[in-house]
Amino acid sequence: MSVIVIARFTVSDIGKAAEWAKANAQVPEDITAYGKSLGQIGHRIVTDGKDLVVIDEWPDAGTFNEFFAGATRMGEFLSGAGIVGEPEVTMFDALDLPGTF
Repeated sequence: MSVIVIARFTVSDIGKAAEWAKANAQVPEDITAYGKSLGQIGHRIVTDGKDLVVIDEWPDAGTFNEFFAGATRMGEFLSGAGIVGEPEVTMFDALDLPGTF
C-alpha cells in the first residue's frame, strides 16, 4: 500500500516563493522528474497563505526518503523559494476503502 507524505515548509514570503518557482521552473521540473523516476505517484503544492504544503503519494516510505536525500536540486529550490528551517514531514499509510479515488 502506498504512503501519503505531507510536508509543511515555512517560507519568508509565499508570494515571492511562488514567483521564484515560476521564474526558475526548470528547478522544480527537474525535482519532479527525479521523483517520477523513482515511482512517485502524485504531487501537489498547496498553501494556507503563509506556508508551502506539499502533498505527495509514494509507493512506500523508503522511496520517499531516497527521493528527499537524493534530489540534487532540492537545496536550490528550498533556498530560492525562501524556505526557513526544516520542513515538518508526516507520513500516512493509504487505505484502500470503498469510496476512495
